[in-house]
Amino acid sequence: MDNIVELRNITKRFSNLVANDNISINIKRGTIHSIIGENGAGKSTLMNILSGLIRPDDGEIIIDGKKCEFYSAKDANKAGIGMVHQEFMLYPELSVVENIILGYETMKNSVFLDIDKAKAEINEICKKYSLQFPLDTKIKFLPISIQQQVEIAKVLYRGAEVIILDEPTAVLTPQGIEGLFKAMKFLVNQGKTILFITHKMKEVLRISDKITVLKNGKVTGTVTPQEVDEHKLASMMVGREVFLNIPKPEKEVSDVILNVENLSVKGDDGLEKVKNVGFSVKKGEVFGIAGIANNGQKELVEAIFGLRPSQSGKIKFKDKDITNTYPSQKRTLGIGYIPQDRINIGSNVKAPLWENSIMGYHLTHMKENKVWLNHRLAYDYTNEVVRRFNVKIPSIFSAARTLSGGNLQKLIVGREFSQDYDLFLIEDPTRGIDIGSTEFIWKQIIDSAAKGKTILLISHDLNETLTLSDRIGVLFGGRIVKILDAKNTDEKELGYFMTGGDAENAKEA
Repeated sequence: MDNIVELRNITKRFSNLVANDNISINIKRGTIHSIIGENGAGKSTLMNILSGLIRPDDGEIIIDGKKCEFYSAKDANKAGIGMVHQEFMLYPELSVVENIILGYETMKNSVFLDIDKAKAEINEICKKYSLQFPLDTKIKFLPISIQQQVEIAKVLYRGAEVIILDEPTAVLTPQGIEGLFKAMKFLVNQGKTILFITHKMKEVLRISDKITVLKNGKVTGTVTPQEVDEHKLASMMVGREVFLNIPKPEKEVSDVILNVENLSVKGDDGLEKVKNVGFSVKKGEVFGIAGIANNGQKELVEAIFGLRPSQSGKIKFKDKDITNTYPSQKRTLGIGYIPQDRINIGSNVKAPLWENSIMGYHLTHMKENKVWLNHRLAYDYTNEVVRRFNVKIPSIFSAARTLSGGNLQKLIVGREFSQDYDLFLIEDPTRGIDIGSTEFIWKQIIDSAAKGKTILLISHDLNETLTLSDRIGVLFGGRIVKILDAKNTDEKELGYFMTGGDAENAKEA
């Protein structure tokens, strides 16, 4: 089997940081080749070089035996390289077909687009590669799993022979992951080649033909799934043994800290997404929310934090009615928030890292007076978050957009946990984070609860939900259909209720 891609001695530096250090990898045609490594190991930089978004300082890219130099993503597209980014590159207000053809439009004449021809070509791609989505629907109305299919169709429409999937399962439910893996295998059977970028050991071992491990910008090894197990891969990635079976200490939960009563919330489309939901969370408790994507999780947590108005019901924090109060008021009262969307909600990617690090903290700790901010305290606080949570950064004055997705996530998690909140609202805390950092963050959550902090955890990773939670509320159709003791349930039972089992008997906690 011949090599479709050869990366030879690729080196890329950002100031004093060597992101890629003399990396060489061969990718065989018609295979799934996984690239894994810690946050900041150089995976995203390497894939951005291959997809034409940045240029290497040294080294060569060989495609089908020919040396290529890419000055833009279009150059890489012409060579048959397409990338589906972790944060989707789709315009929510445009339709599916408009997103797919953007920049690659077929024209009837010098004025009008040939939409019918474009639709016919896209339908042919969907038929050939078993993709299904409505062409005329706006992106903003589609679930994440379907948006991902649109991204795959987009790179196929542009002629990709090599498809780079960057953390593709980070936003998917277990059912969505199964669908993606089926599509990946189908694409490979049709002759395509897939580069799979991920942190998840089980997925890598299950789907890959070859696995290359990066650490500190260098290749530490290329292996087959038959040669390694999860522990060996983790050791290659992190350089030590990693433990994800974290024991939860026995504890006594006491007073109710968060009480949600008969809450109803509308989504962006004006339809009711949270329907008469009620539950309570006690001091020192981790209360998990499990559910298939788009069953009301997003609207529920946004209403609790004040990012979205509720239509009816009450939200109480320490017996104080906080319904429809602003996020700044929530933070001042002692409520922290780690959102799923780290780009648009969790950070300001254009702002420097020190500004992102003090969000929330500045409200109560950093004003020298009503006007001026204590910059020295801000810098010290940022450096402490970076040190404690091992965030790899160029400088605290660099823009947040310069970080990898995983390092930005660690900065946001570190920012929130470094503040003395009594209640944490946490969505997918380890999305896109490597196994060593996952271990660290899980310990932070468990230790915080043991110290009396209250945690509402919304996670699409069922293993994470089961590992961290004391009780788990299952959302289906905007209602909590079941509340389970985490010690006495498993993924199979959770999945049963997540897909509507016993939904007719939905009741409040």
